[in-house]
Amino acid sequence: MSEDAVIRRSLVETAEEQTTIFYSDLGALIGLDMSQPDQRAELSDLLERINIAEHEEGRPMLSAVAVLKDGMRPGQGFFEIAHWIGVYDANKDPGVQERFFIAELKRVYAYWAK
Repeated sequence: MSEDAVIRRSLVETAEEQTTIFYSDLGALIGLDMSQPDQRAELSDLLERINIAEHEEGRPMLSAVAVLKDGMRPGQGFFEIAHWIGVYDANKDPGVQERFFIAELKRVYAYWAK
């Protein structure tokens, strides 16, 4: 199974359970160490590919279930890809970002509910 498939499967399972998963736990599934900048970038690129594919299929951003350990919210890359695919206006205000994240997370949970 490809790395993309392993990560996507974990994201779907997390969404079905209506919970979240830490980036570090996702990275560990494919042998990445999130303390290494290049490996964080590798996971970010992978999540970007998954989000683009999900968007093209008319589904919400599956990576909304992936969060940072400190803050329990997605990293800045989540908002950047959301802007790039046209679902977020790139507002960097933390409150606006939080509302967008929560709304997208609810959309993911609703879509993947068992």
